[in-house]
Amino acid sequence: MEEIVLISSMAILVILAAFLSIVMNRIKFPPLIGFLAAGIIIANFMHLSEDAMNVVEVFSTLGLIMLMFSIGMEIDLRKLKSQGKFALIVAAVQLPLMVVGGVLAGSFLGFTMLQSICLGCIISGSSTAVVMAVLKSQGTLDKEHIEMLVLITIMEDIGQVIMLSMLTPMLNGGTMSGDALVMLILQIAVFMIACFTLGLFIVPRVIDWFYKRANDELIALLCIGGLFTLAWAAHGMGLSVAIGAFLMGIIVGTSRPKEAVEHFVEPLKSLFMAMFFISVGMEVSLSSLTDNIGLILIIYAVFAICKSLTVYLGYWVGNGDGRNGFVSAVALCAMGEFAFIISKQALDAGVVDQAFYSSVIGAALVSMIVLPILTRYSDRAYTGISNRCPGPLKSFFAKLTEKRDNVYKGIAALSTKTKRMLTAGLAKTYVLAILIVIIQVVFYVIYDPLSWWLAENVGKIDQGEWRLVILLANFIVLLPPCTKVTTYVRNTLYMIGMGSKKVSKDQNDDRVRFYESMNPLVLGGAVDIIAIIITPNGIDTMTHLVVFGVALIVIAIHQIWKIRSGKRNPALPRIQDDDDVTDAKAES
Repeated sequence: MEEIVLISSMAILVILAAFLSIVMNRIKFPPLIGFLAAGIIIANFMHLSEDAMNVVEVFSTLGLIMLMFSIGMEIDLRKLKSQGKFALIVAAVQLPLMVVGGVLAGSFLGFTMLQSICLGCIISGSSTAVVMAVLKSQGTLDKEHIEMLVLITIMEDIGQVIMLSMLTPMLNGGTMSGDALVMLILQIAVFMIACFTLGLFIVPRVIDWFYKRANDELIALLCIGGLFTLAWAAHGMGLSVAIGAFLMGIIVGTSRPKEAVEHFVEPLKSLFMAMFFISVGMEVSLSSLTDNIGLILIIYAVFAICKSLTVYLGYWVGNGDGRNGFVSAVALCAMGEFAFIISKQALDAGVVDQAFYSSVIGAALVSMIVLPILTRYSDRAYTGISNRCPGPLKSFFAKLTEKRDNVYKGIAALSTKTKRMLTAGLAKTYVLAILIVIIQVVFYVIYDPLSWWLAENVGKIDQGEWRLVILLANFIVLLPPCTKVTTYVRNTLYMIGMGSKKVSKDQNDDRVRFYESMNPLVLGGAVDIIAIIITPNGIDTMTHLVVFGVALIVIAIHQIWKIRSGKRNPALPRIQDDDDVTDAKAES
């Protein structure tokens, strides 16, 4: 490639992107729209040579790496630990519900299950840059609540990185053999564990050691070198380079020279990020936007409705103020950068077509254009909805809120040790729920290739019968985490009930006897069966019922043996007023 091609390509792309972003900024729209518009204009009205397209592709990859690195550096793990409890509650509530909403919407629109999952992951996040730019220019929320929204979007970013990691084997599953796919999943697991152990505990100390012996420019170069190394390693493990860049950003964000690196990276990020979004826009033709205007509006409507409802629900569950919850929910209705990243990964893998991709880009543009209007009138809209809400509906929500308040009063009445036990139980429940999802994703991906591989290499039975073996293995692998989840839920409900009992001075012990009667193994088996039923595996319903019937018989025999042996369900946590709380049996 001649040097003049690089120079001329950069001149055209950067000047056009800068001009359009300035125009967008002048009319109070996010500059990001200018970058996307530049790409759309180039793709539809200009002709670039093959060498120029190679330039765009290279700089697009660099832009993705720098963008994810910057997002990772914005995450201060210490601040999240001290101030992010409420943000974690909101994100923990709304992220899975957003994915479920996307999957249901995709199913109604006729998408495949994998396309629907991609849609759910795409719409789950919000754009930190767009949201902050709009809120700061309008002054809708005060500084404290804006900072809380930043923490929520950071939690969303972390969640979407996990989703992207889980999507990688699913996107590649259709083109890989069974053994290669299993190896890919193991490689991803090893890479993630290594990054979060060695990366967070060793690498920051190494960076700090060099920081004492070098100036800001040299330490920034060292971190940039680490950035590309980890991005390269992620690619070698079968992950997107975005994952490695994001993890390196988190690592650098926990080290002392964070500010020096941010100062060094900012100009590079601005340039290469523009190139990334230009390349995203270049994948979209005007004809595809006009042809899919209906799908664009549907995707945006699904995103806006699900986002506002789930974020408001998260605020409600977290005992937040209703008005701030509504305004914050509306303020987050702008699709995030991960919408472009995930949709482009799915397009490159051939999972989605050009119409799907263009519709996602169009919906993201609509969300960014409409956001300033929504936020400007959100406070007024909340007042109007509150005043015009029908009496029975208002009474219903008032009763729900009263029950929520009673739960928080009960938690407040618990001893310090019991509160810690309750928090730990909820955290473990959520982690185990994510583990259950990951297990089901793995089995969803390997059902076809693994059954084919076993039939070809092991033989003895055909592929359909090997599917039954995998189904049984799925049930067995899933049973321990499902049983643990039901145990923690049982203990949590019991502790909250005991706290409410202290507040109301209720001496009724029926609630205690009810929780004692709950059998975690039986309930865990039921959760296990439900999780397997909703996971597509190509096995007919009757066969499912037969296998599950056998599994339930085995569980019943086990329970009869326990009863005859005099063994009981795991003990409930022992709660006393003097904080003498032991949960050894319940945790065993």
